[in-house]
Amino acid sequence: MRNRVILGVVLIVVGIVGLVCLGRAGWDESGWGGPGWDGPPGGGWWRHHGPLMRGFGPYHMRGPWGWQGRGAWASPPVAGARTVEIVATDFSFNPAEIQVKAGEVVNLSLVNKDDDSVHDIVVPGLRVRLLAPPGQKVTGAIRATRPGTYEFFCSIPGHRESGMVGRIIVTP
Repeated sequence: MRNRVILGVVLIVVGIVGLVCLGRAGWDESGWGGPGWDGPPGGGWWRHHGPLMRGFGPYHMRGPWGWQGRGAWASPPVAGARTVEIVATDFSFNPAEIQVKAGEVVNLSLVNKDDDSVHDIVVPGLRVRLLAPPGQKVTGAIRATRPGTYEFFCSIPGHRESGMVGRIIVTP
């Protein structure tokens, strides 16, 4: 009887350790950073903030989430399309409002002027997300087919709440 109790306790401990390991690996497909990925060049921002940010919120990609600057929903820029530049600095977007015509393809450029903070722009209604590492610029195409007002925001924790919001007005 004593051996069965010991075996039961061992199996429970092994099960708990296994669940903890699976939960930790769930942050991305291969654990904390994964083999073969050393983070962005220089490792600066990622070394300090990356493990805390990965997998946080519904708009973040899993794993290292795209240091090329494109998130899960971004489309590549379209040659010849009008470009609208949005500058992200200190918890604000400039401009915070842009206008486009329904059906028009627009290249949206996110310029991150901060030296130590990642910013992104998420437009859930248009299924667009662009991610800009500190001091960099990224561009992706958007196309709104229906007139209306679409909110955009920075999905980095605390940024939206601090005022990083805006809107895209789509006219007929």
